[in-house]
Amino acid sequence: MGCKCGGKARGGTVWVLSYEDGRAGGEFASKTDAEIADVRKGGGGILRQVQR
Repeated sequence: MGCKCGGKARGGTVWVLSYEDGRAGGEFASKTDAEIADVRKGGGGILRQVQR
């Protein structure tokens, strides 16, 4: 959750990794982090950029 000091959340954009086959994905601060996580989980994940 974190502090929203000054009315803005830090890191307004996150990368969401998800899978259609039910595997757990997650949220990552960078596209590179999400890609690495996808490879470690066997690949085939869907990456999308989301504004928070």
